[in-house]
Amino acid sequence: MKEETNIESLRRALRSEPFTAADRIFVQFLADTYKEENPLILGTAALCNAATREGHSFLDLSSSQALPSLLLNGMDYVWPNLGEWERIVQSSTCIGKESEGFPLVIARRSALYLRKYYEYEKTLAHSLVEKTAPDSIHSPKSLPPEKQESPNQEDLQQVAVVQALKNQIYIISGGPGTGKTTTVLGYLTQAILSHEGENPLRITAVAPTGKAAARLSESIRNGMARLNLNDAIIQQLLGIPCMTVHRLLQGLPNRVTFRRNRQMPIEYDVIVVDETSMIDLPLMQKLLDAVPRTSSIVFLGDHHQLASVEVGSVFSDMTRSALDPQSPLFGKSTTLKKTYRFTEESSIFRFCEICRAGIVPELESLLQVQKNDFVFQAIEKASRQSIPPILDLMVEAHQKRLQAHSLETAFQSISNFIVLTPFNRGDFGVWSLNKLVDARIKRTHDADLGSFYQGMPLIILENNYDLELFNGDMGIVWPDPKTGELFAWFNDLEENLKRVRLNWLPKNDLAYSLTIHKSQGSEFNKVVGIFSPEENEFVSKELIYTCASRAKEKLILFGDIDFLKSGIQRSVKRATRLEEQILEINDSIEI
Repeated sequence: MKEETNIESLRRALRSEPFTAADRIFVQFLADTYKEENPLILGTAALCNAATREGHSFLDLSSSQALPSLLLNGMDYVWPNLGEWERIVQSSTCIGKESEGFPLVIARRSALYLRKYYEYEKTLAHSLVEKTAPDSIHSPKSLPPEKQESPNQEDLQQVAVVQALKNQIYIISGGPGTGKTTTVLGYLTQAILSHEGENPLRITAVAPTGKAAARLSESIRNGMARLNLNDAIIQQLLGIPCMTVHRLLQGLPNRVTFRRNRQMPIEYDVIVVDETSMIDLPLMQKLLDAVPRTSSIVFLGDHHQLASVEVGSVFSDMTRSALDPQSPLFGKSTTLKKTYRFTEESSIFRFCEICRAGIVPELESLLQVQKNDFVFQAIEKASRQSIPPILDLMVEAHQKRLQAHSLETAFQSISNFIVLTPFNRGDFGVWSLNKLVDARIKRTHDADLGSFYQGMPLIILENNYDLELFNGDMGIVWPDPKTGELFAWFNDLEENLKRVRLNWLPKNDLAYSLTIHKSQGSEFNKVVGIFSPEENEFVSKELIYTCASRAKEKLILFGDIDFLKSGIQRSVKRATRLEEQILEINDSIEI
C-alpha cells in the first residue's frame, strides 16, 4: 500500500514543472524494460533527465538544494545521504557502473549520469589527453630563427603563437576586441612558413553556427589587412575554408551522427575552432573524435561567456584544466586581456569588466552616469512603461534598413542593431517584443498578418542540410534586384548572398529581438539589453556579460539596478566532471 501511494505521488509530481513528457516516457521505459519498481529511483531518474535540460552532465546526489519539493511531497521519503544512496543503487535494476550496461551510470558515489552523457564526457576527456602527446607536426626546431627565441612574456599574443606551434592542442581565450583573430592569423602564418611537407598545409576554420562561421571568415579577411604579409601567404590564408562544425563533420539529415569520425577522420592538418564556448558536450566529443592524431587544433573563445545551450560547459572546463599543474592540458592555453577595440575609458568595456569581476559599487557608479556609448534606463517592477521606447528603437532600426540602396547594404544592416533579452516568455520576452513590433511595422506596410514583407529580419531555428541553412543563421526578406520578387537572403560560407524562396524556409522566427543565448557568435553596432526584474534568480553574470559584449559601439540597458547588482554576483556552475575525467584518464593511459 505504501509503495502504491508513493507511485501515485510520483505520477502527480511528474505532471508538474520542471518535468516534461520526456521524463515521464523515460520513467515508464525504466519501469517496463528494466523492471525498476522503486519510486525514489524512478523519480531521481526523471530528475537526472531534467538536469540535462539545464545543461548539467549529471545529477549530484549529494546535493538536494535543487531538488524539486514536488517530487517528495506526498511520498514517504526523505532525500537519502550518500551512504544510503550506495545501498539504494546496489538494489537498483537500472543504475550501475560504467561496465554494467545500465541506462544510468553512477560515478564517484554521487554523480548520476544518463549513460550517453557519461560516455560523451569520458570519450572527450580521452581525446583531449591524446592530443597532449608531445609529437606536434609543428615542432619548435622547425620554426623560423626569429621565433626560436623565447617570446616576450608581456606580449600575450606572441606567447600564444609560439606556444600553439609547439602543441597539437591549444586554447586561446579572451573577451571581444582582445586580438584573438590577430593571434590566430599569426599562428597560421607561422604554421605555413614552418611547414616542410611537399604538399601545402591543409587548414580549415570552423564555428558552431553559420553566422559565427561567416563572421570568422570576415574577421580573417579584415585581419590580414592589418598584417604585413606577402602575396603567397595571403593567398593561402584567403583559401582557408570557413564552415560550421556540422558541415566539417558532414552531418547526416535528421540524425545526430556524422560521416566523419574516428574511422573516417577529417582531412585537415590544422583546425581552428572559433566561439568554442557555444559548443556542447556531444558535439565537442564528435569533433575531437574526427580529428586525426597528427592534426593540430586551436580553440578560440571567451570563457566568461555563457556556456552552450545544451549539455556541458566544455570550453570553461578546458580553460580551467589548462591552469591545473596536474593536468596534461597545463600550459596549453593563453588568456588575452588587453582590449584593442575599446579604450579603457569606454563604458562598454568598463561594464564588461565590472560584470566579470562582480564589483557592485562600480556598477552603481557606472549606471548613474550616461555616456555616449552607454545608456541605462530603469525599469520599475510590474511596469510596462518601458516597452514603447524599446519598440520605438526597433521601428527606427527597421526604417533605416528600408532606406538601403542595395540588397548588400540592407543585409549588412542586420548587424547594426539588436534587442537582447534573457527569455522568450514574458512582457519583455522575445516572443512578445517581436509580435508587438511586427504588428506596428505591418500597419505601415499595409500587409496582412502572417505575411512576409521587405526588411523583415529572420533567424533559422533548425538545420536544413539541403538548403545549407543552420540553427542560428540570420537573414532578411528583400526583393530580388532583378525581378522584384521577395526572397529570404542569407550569407553563404563564402560571404556571398544566397536567396531562398519564402515557402522553402525551414522553421524560423522574427529576429527584431533575440535571446541572449541566440546572440552568441554575433556582434552588433548598437545593442539594447533588457533585464526586467520579474525573474532575476535566473540571471547571472555570464548572461549579463554576454549581452554587453555583443555591443561594438553603443549599449543601451533597460533594467533594475538591484536586479543587475544581484545578477553580477550570481555565477552559474554546471555539474560536469570533464576536468576530473581528464586527470583520471591521464593517470591511467599510456600515450
